[in-house]
Amino acid sequence: MVRTQGNDPEEQRVIDDVHQFGWHIVGVEDDPEGPAFAYSVGMFHTLNHPEIIIIGLNDAETMMHIINSIGDEIRKGAKFQDWHESDQILDGYSCMFRSVPTEVYPDYLGNAMWFHRPEPFPVLQCVWPDNQHRYPWHPECQSGIVQRQPVLARSLDWPFHEGKNRAAFTTSRVLEDSHPILLVSHDAEGDWQFLCGTTNRPADGKIVCLSTIVDLHPSVVELADLPVGWQAVRSTSSDSWRRIQTR
Repeated sequence: MVRTQGNDPEEQRVIDDVHQFGWHIVGVEDDPEGPAFAYSVGMFHTLNHPEIIIIGLNDAETMMHIINSIGDEIRKGAKFQDWHESDQILDGYSCMFRSVPTEVYPDYLGNAMWFHRPEPFPVLQCVWPDNQHRYPWHPECQSGIVQRQPVLARSLDWPFHEGKNRAAFTTSRVLEDSHPILLVSHDAEGDWQFLCGTTNRPADGKIVCLSTIVDLHPSVVELADLPVGWQAVRSTSSDSWRRIQTR
């Protein structure tokens, strides 16, 4: 059901914005109950894409502008999913998207619940990092960021700090020949390399999503906590990993 008539001017504005612009944005400033936040109403109706919520970044107006930018990216064909990152939203930083559980909707998403009722709708939280590019679940993330930005998702079923769609470097032998990964490097720039140790020819190099490596070689999850600037090596797939600091 699509609402066409509100019971008051505020409700009517939500409906009119969705029909005119594709979505409406609600901004809530800091108050004694919690940090500022903003969320969309109508993206799921207009774009068949989860609604977006952002919490704790500067002020509500800033977050409202960011949500508009996300909507523009979706119009261009972007499709954000749980545990996926994007470097197209924040200037100089990536952000992570996490699924929001329905049990917290009443605390944050009143207007969206009213607009979509009684139909269910999905929501993604756009999670932003600290100035060292660490998300709130990173053990070294700045404490102020963790306090200002509660992560609404309950599940931490993805072991890596980076998103499932983060680019990872590997070789054709790892991807196509099921050769074991014998060298893992978490480079100083934050990039991951999963190498077989049998070739360094550029023609054999491949770039894939981090989730592809995990799907093909699930044992690498034990290295998800490998710090930036470290490597892990082994001689065969049956050997234990040896961790080495490289910087």
